[in-house]
Amino acid sequence: MREEKERAAWDSRENIASLPQFIFASGAAVCKSCGRALLVRRTRRRKIISIRYGAFVAVEKIGYCPVHPALRPVRSLELSRIVCPGANLAYDVIAHVGFARFLYCRQNEEITIELARQYGIELPAGSISYIAQKFMAYFQIVHEQSIGLLRMDMQQRGGYILHVDGTCEEGSGVLLVCLDSLSGQVLESRKISSENHEQVKAVLKLVRQNWGVPLAVVHDLRRALISAVSEVFKGVPQFICHYHLAADVGKDILSPHADRLRRLFRRTQVRPKLRLLARSLKAFAISEDNSDPIVISILGLRSQKKLREHCTPEVVKGAVHALASWILAASQDGEGYGFPFDMPYLNLYQRIVNVHKALCETINMWPNRTRGALGTLNRLREILDTVMLGDNASEFREILAETKKDLKIFQRFRSVLRICPKGGKNRRRDEGASRLLSARRHKKALGKLRASLQRQSRSDGPSQRACNIVVQHLDKYWPLLFGHVFRKGSRKIIVPRTNNVQEGLLGIVKRQCRRLHGRRRLYRDIEAMSPATPLVLNLTNFTYCETVYGGREPEKIALRFSAVDPKTPVQLLKTWRYEKASLKMPRRLASLRSLPSQLARFLSVAIQELQE
Repeated sequence: MREEKERAAWDSRENIASLPQFIFASGAAVCKSCGRALLVRRTRRRKIISIRYGAFVAVEKIGYCPVHPALRPVRSLELSRIVCPGANLAYDVIAHVGFARFLYCRQNEEITIELARQYGIELPAGSISYIAQKFMAYFQIVHEQSIGLLRMDMQQRGGYILHVDGTCEEGSGVLLVCLDSLSGQVLESRKISSENHEQVKAVLKLVRQNWGVPLAVVHDLRRALISAVSEVFKGVPQFICHYHLAADVGKDILSPHADRLRRLFRRTQVRPKLRLLARSLKAFAISEDNSDPIVISILGLRSQKKLREHCTPEVVKGAVHALASWILAASQDGEGYGFPFDMPYLNLYQRIVNVHKALCETINMWPNRTRGALGTLNRLREILDTVMLGDNASEFREILAETKKDLKIFQRFRSVLRICPKGGKNRRRDEGASRLLSARRHKKALGKLRASLQRQSRSDGPSQRACNIVVQHLDKYWPLLFGHVFRKGSRKIIVPRTNNVQEGLLGIVKRQCRRLHGRRRLYRDIEAMSPATPLVLNLTNFTYCETVYGGREPEKIALRFSAVDPKTPVQLLKTWRYEKASLKMPRRLASLRSLPSQLARFLSVAIQELQE
């Protein structure tokens, strides 16, 4: 029905008579059963929009055998490679829209403008979403049809390492993705209502059926994943992500301290006051000569003479602006691993301490002025005094002391686990230490740490809670921590210690949603997302495209789409629409104010009938 409406819309936009016509004969000249020459049963004309051929009228002559009229009519093979039967948009248009949406993450309006400018194809922006969904349906079907080819490649690599992870937002379902880290290919992607044991188990059974038994399985700390993997892949080594383990330990240890610091900073209003001060001095932040920060001219000066030359009210205000901005930039004083590896509130307090100490060391007597350059300096001192000398100063120092003691415990665990090393350059994609320890050596190192922390926890010291947290996590996940290096025949295979490759893929999916719709909260996007969305990211994998499509060019992908039964993607799209509609109430019902009262009448009758 939708394709018929689109065809009518296309025909009304442009006069078909003005377009070039191409005649497409039936795919065979004679009948397969008797060898008689085929006759023309009917001639169909339709307008086709193609990137390669432009807009044209396809005159298709459909053949039949007069002796065998029950046989299926013979249609043009050449035309079927260009466009789906009954459709107006060629496969190459679908492939181009799919590339623009899922590979280059372009919005509907951007794709519409690009098609019009480069190819003279005018598509309404509202049709782009439907075409992109159609591309996704074709992509999933071709992926499922190519499992045999992909498994042959897997066997040549020695197998596959399965990574399982799901992404969701508050109020949405879970998009569960299964990925092979040896090839970097997404194997399966399914929507489930929640990440519970039974639903995860059902997806893993599908993975086993389609892709066989993996060499190993890597996942996060969820108990449902551990139990489901143990049932579906009995005897297969499974590992938890070391990054997730370290982050979970760090959050349990440091979250109470971070929460106390955050509440204390909110109470003192230090950051809003510093922001207000910095904004009031923004006119003095940049030098008019070379657009550099004004403090660059005084950094590194040592002689009293040169320092006096720069002692102008403008430079003093620029210095105060730089100090306030430097304190506010505390969140950047990390290595990009995120909390708890980076402690932004601890860094904020330490920067306040450093600035306050520097001012106290360099100024013998605080200025009493409230205006001018010295007034801004006095204002900065007053803001910092609320932390260093105010009513909350003792509580700040108490929290800082407790945090540093527990932070040492976490850093010891992080160091022995050999994850997220200090000075790392890969941020959250860090895979840990470059040199992988043997299972025996790593087990020995973590065993020594566990014994040391257990002894320390018995002393009733200030870090007893932190020691117990580390010991409990090690005891809970001990069998899933070691053995990442093993051999498959003559090959040495190393299992990744983290799930970062999959976390990165799910991050791409979320960034695409934000790029397309501009929403920070993605529960609506995840809920409405088609299950095949992560599968389409296989377009970025050269090996996958070579195996399945013979290359990554849109023309080759369009040609492979033409080999798909056109009824299959239509049915898949209907399934996706049904699932989406079953989760979201139609707007006409959502805005119906009398819905409760109307349903109440029905329910009263239903209760009486069911009781009888």
